[in-house]
Amino acid sequence: MERYDIVVVGAGTAGMPCAIEAVATGARVLVVEAQDQVGGTLHVSLGQLSGAGSALQAERGISDSAKAHMADIERINRGTGRRDILELTLPRQGATIDWLMENGFDMDPVCPTILHLHEAYREARTYWGVEGGISVLKVLTPLFDAAMAKPNATLMLSTKATGLKTDGGRVAGVTVEGPGCTREIATDIVVLATGGYGSNAQLFARLTGGQALYTAAMPGSDGSGIEIAEQAGAALRGQDLFLPTYAGIPEKGDGNRVIWRHMPSLTPQVRQPWELHLTTEGRRFVREDDPSVDNREHALAAEPDMSFWCVFDDAIQDKAPALLPGWTAAELAAAWNARPDFVTAPDLATLADRTEMKSDALAESLAAYNDACTGASADPMGRTHLPQAIAGPGFRAIRMRGMVLKTPAGLDVDQTLTVRRTDGTPITGLHAVGEAIGGSTLSGRGFISGMSVTPALTLGRWLGRTLGQSPGARKTESAA
Repeated sequence: MERYDIVVVGAGTAGMPCAIEAVATGARVLVVEAQDQVGGTLHVSLGQLSGAGSALQAERGISDSAKAHMADIERINRGTGRRDILELTLPRQGATIDWLMENGFDMDPVCPTILHLHEAYREARTYWGVEGGISVLKVLTPLFDAAMAKPNATLMLSTKATGLKTDGGRVAGVTVEGPGCTREIATDIVVLATGGYGSNAQLFARLTGGQALYTAAMPGSDGSGIEIAEQAGAALRGQDLFLPTYAGIPEKGDGNRVIWRHMPSLTPQVRQPWELHLTTEGRRFVREDDPSVDNREHALAAEPDMSFWCVFDDAIQDKAPALLPGWTAAELAAAWNARPDFVTAPDLATLADRTEMKSDALAESLAAYNDACTGASADPMGRTHLPQAIAGPGFRAIRMRGMVLKTPAGLDVDQTLTVRRTDGTPITGLHAVGEAIGGSTLSGRGFISGMSVTPALTLGRWLGRTLGQSPGARKTESAA
């Protein structure tokens, strides 16, 4: 039977740096990746990063600290994240930014800055590369390739971990399935860096109260690492902390996959709204120009199916800044002509009929908003951006969905990133990092800028180095 000191399952944002550092210690490392390429969600991620105390901040005269970063995070998520794990990563994240820069990271020149795509920090500590997640991948790939070229490293692509072996409460091995064969790998240390479950509708429903999945996650984000750990007795956390991204439109009218290029422009700091956002019954549920994205996300989460109709008229379609800037003219024409979630109507009664909104609720919502636009009364939701009444002729509505890229639930871990059982005891030798520990572990019930990619890189590096230097990881070498 093959034996390795450390088996890293997943070669994505957390698994690649984990393996790089573990190999550097001299430990014999196997990396197992289910896809035929490395990189995971970095292929689709916007690659937002955050870190206090970086050299770039110092160059800009920005005084920042991990303590201030923590305070901002807990303000945004109302203290719903894991403080102990935050205390592990935040003091190291500034150094992660420096490490990326030292290795040729192509930083966007506007960074560090304050980003309004998520609830904004009070300090400029958000960064991203000119190619988003690809910029991060371009740093990791040569380092990872060099690590995998060493005699103490092995990479298996198109190979999936399907089960864990335990002995007396400790990890003893892992079963993997690759092209045409199943292998039993002996090891005392397994790191699950398999990502989340954003492409697994069944698991998403189980962990999110039965909600339907609309996702921009990679197909490989199937939750398999979480499932095999559960089978070994691991506990989960964060099932109650889901918050939808506001909001997505599926690539196909009858599908559930969202591509980032098709995301509507709903951030008031980027594009003020000219439309109304109405529930499936036709009522307002949110102040569309609320500067707080967190408020909008929580309002959407309270809706039974986490969807809404974005309603406007033909005049707004012609006059307003583009609501769907990433769609081509041909894509838009095809959507308006054939898709059930893109609805046109000559009048409100027909719009209500075609969208199945209640006609009286729809009429009341538009009438109150239109009165506010003319100055006859204040907007009932407190909206202040009132550019133009939605009065027709010709009405339009697009169905928008609360969606997911980062999934909130994940494996429960202690401060050493060791996976715990439902009774709180550790499964010795089983570790998890990245989205496998749940996005809510660090972000809580909120979206915190740069608190997905940066902790995955930071804790991946820390875990690989720590495990590689541990006595348990050097048994194979010493036995040889």
